[in-house]
Parts: sequence; C-alpha cells; structure tokens
Amino acid sequence: MFFSVFKLIMIKIITRVPLLGSYMKLRARQIDIVDTIEQCEQIAVKFEKSTTYLPILGLDCEWVTQNGIRHPVALLQISDNNGMCSLIRLSKFKTIPSSLSDILSNSNIIKVGVAIMDDAHLLMSDYNINVSGCIDLRYLAQECCVEERSLAALAYKLLGCTLDKDWQVRASDWEAEELNDRQTEYAALDAYVAVKIFEQLRNKKISWWNWLFLSDKQKWDMVTNIYSNYKDLPYQNVRSNGNTKFKPKSNVRSYSTSTIKSTKVYDNCLMENVDGTVMSTCSHKKVDWYISQGLAKLVNDDPKTIRLNFPADLKNRKDDFSVLPRENICTVCGRSEHFRKKSIIPKEFVRHMPTEYKSHIPHDTLLLCYWCHIKSNAFDFIIRKKIFNICQIEEQNPNENQKIPAYVKIMRSKSLAKTLLKSRHSLPDKIANELRLEIAETYNMKPNRVFDTFLETLLTIKSIKSVLK
Repeated sequence: MFFSVFKLIMIKIITRVPLLGSYMKLRARQIDIVDTIEQCEQIAVKFEKSTTYLPILGLDCEWVTQNGIRHPVALLQISDNNGMCSLIRLSKFKTIPSSLSDILSNSNIIKVGVAIMDDAHLLMSDYNINVSGCIDLRYLAQECCVEERSLAALAYKLLGCTLDKDWQVRASDWEAEELNDRQTEYAALDAYVAVKIFEQLRNKKISWWNWLFLSDKQKWDMVTNIYSNYKDLPYQNVRSNGNTKFKPKSNVRSYSTSTIKSTKVYDNCLMENVDGTVMSTCSHKKVDWYISQGLAKLVNDDPKTIRLNFPADLKNRKDDFSVLPRENICTVCGRSEHFRKKSIIPKEFVRHMPTEYKSHIPHDTLLLCYWCHIKSNAFDFIIRKKIFNICQIEEQNPNENQKIPAYVKIMRSKSLAKTLLKSRHSLPDKIANELRLEIAETYNMKPNRVFDTFLETLLTIKSIKSVLK
C-alpha cells in the first residue's frame, strides 16, 4: 500500500516537472539483438509469457532510404511493459517464425506507438507480416487533452525524458553488419517509451482510488476497454472533445476507395538541397512538416520553396523528372477536377520486384479523373489474366479474384452515391445526371428511379456477399 502511494506521488511529480526527468534516464531493462530465426523463436516464448499478464507491447520499425528509395524494413523493435526489448533484424532473414507472428497478429495483445499503423502497413507490404491490435498513441493523447503528438514530445511531456532524435541516427545504416551502441539504445528506447507513454495516459483515465487498489492487470483491462474503438484505426489529425463515435470495423478484405480530389493534387512546391540545388517538387503538407521538424527553412514564398538543413545525396538520380512541375489535369481526357491517382503497376506485383521498384516514385503514378480511373479499372482484370498466362503462373485464389470486377462496380456505386448526397447542391446538373446514370446501369434500373433513399441504402454496403445474395 505504502509503495503504491509513493509510486503514484513520484509519477505525478515527474510528469508535472520535466526537469526532474533529466536526472532519471529511462532505459530498457534488457535489450536482445535478434539475428537468427532460432533467437526469434526464443524471444517469442518470452513475449508470450509477459503478455499473458499484461497484453501490451510497444512497437516501432526502422529502415534505410537510399537515393530516395525505401528499402524493406530492416529492424523491428518490440518491447513489453517490463522493459524487455528485442531488436529483430529482419534484414538478416526473410520473415519471422509463426510463434512471433501469432503474437503480432493477435488483436487481444495491444501494440502501441506513434504512427504505428504505418509500421504495420510496411511489415505487411515487405514481409507479409500481419500486425493487429494497434493503437496510435496520438489518439490517446487527444483523448486526454495532451497537445503533443510526436513520440519525443510525448516522452518529454509525460515521462520527463529527452529522446535522441538526431537525424544522423534516424537516417543511419540499419542494415549494417552490426548496430552500434547509439543505434541500439535509440531503437530500444523508441519501443519501450511507447509502452510507458501508454501507461501515463492510462493513469490520466484512472481515478486515484482505482489506481491505489486495482492490480496492474485490472488497470490495463479497464483502459484497454475504453480505447478499444481505436484499435487498428489509422490516425487522422482531427480535434476531438472526447465524444467522437467510431463505426465498427467489419471483417472485409480492404480495397482502395480513396477520396476523390475535387481540385488540384500537385502543389508544385520546391525542395532544395543545402547548396540551393532543386531536389524535387513537393506538397504544402510536406513543406510544413519539414519546417516544423527543424529539418528545413523557408527561402521563397512564390513558388513556396524550402532548403534542407542537412546534405542529401543526389549522385544516383537518373533524371530531372522529380523537379518538373506537374499539371493538375487528367492524363487521358484533360479534365481539371475530380482526380484520383492510378498506379501503373498494381501493388500486388510490385511487392515481388527488386527493391528499387518498390518505392512510390512519380514515374509509376498517373493522375486520372474519376471517370477515366473507373474505365482503367475495367481493363486491369483482363491484363492481370494475360500476365498470369504469359508467365505460366497459376493464380492463387482465382475464385476470389474473379469477384473483384463486380466488387469494383458495387463500390463505385457506393462512392458515387456518397458524392451525390454530399455535394448535391454544388454538383452541376450534367455531372449529377451522369453519376445517376452510372448507378442505374450497375443495378439495371431506370435513372429516374435512383432516389435519395436508394443512395442512402448504397452507403450501407459492407461486403460483396451482402450485395450479391
């Protein structure tokens, strides 16, 4: 009892006086560098035991970016609440054993971090590793009215510790034969701090009375139930008053239904190297991010131009495509509104290509209007079949892929219905009639029968089966 009270008082003091944290350096209790499958299996057994009592893990990833090309994830950092941290060097082997994969895919074991859904996406894309039960700490900070959003800012605010975020460490060689001490401490602390930040945000949600008399497991269970709506939810930087409601997540295979850009997509801002050489065009969002992180400074307003504070290697840049301004028009018909980006090579094929072809470089993306994008999708399935025939490869799950064209039509009608309902007063009559005609053709009905009630029904579509029954 006395120990719990003393611990609570110390936590409150350190949280409110960050200066005290500078004298108490946060460290992981145990750091294991995992280079082999055998070591990985041993680590999985340890994490299985530690998560039985407290099902919480901190997770982070590191990779190498060379000449603008992202390599596959090189390092996976996992830490439990007790400070046992494992640095799994994925660059040393192709994948991880099923024992650890089962832990990562178990949605009952919470994985926490900042931008953790991005890391989960990279692990799936690079190694086909499914990570479930992810909660972005920024949502929890938002719930607790904490303004800070980055991992370093949250660590200083809540733990009173300063993380090493020197860009030379962040951009170091994570594929090196051996990691140096600074890399090891940096990587381990990122994962361990995530769990400790979760713990501090948890404390803000628990009353003093419950904090003193509930066990650690009861505290975790109470808070994880509160935050269950944030599981596997991509972070959106929207202010919340704590009353935000989330739609339940359905167990449906994810297909791209990205938002239509009504106006321009390319801002054509410029990014310069330290010496003033133009490196590439970029968006306003990227410009603001580089400036906010102290990585660049604004040198011109028209066009908006930033200059990096550190040298970037441009020796192997093959052409000047990245520095050319791009027009905001459809590549096919020249329309200047309602855009969607189109990947020339489907991602399911790109993942099997050499590393240099896996990055989202501008050469591989076309800007299309929504209507041309729909037409191009109709040909994708045909071309897919031809590629399998030419390469003499047997397609996996062919019956599932045969449903894609029907699913695309159904999801297209859902998206069109959303556009009609949301923008009914701003859409020109000609375009509104075209959208209603496309929906009518999909469901074999007359255009004048496409009422708003029918459009609202389309918005409830969740899966192929529910529509094709």
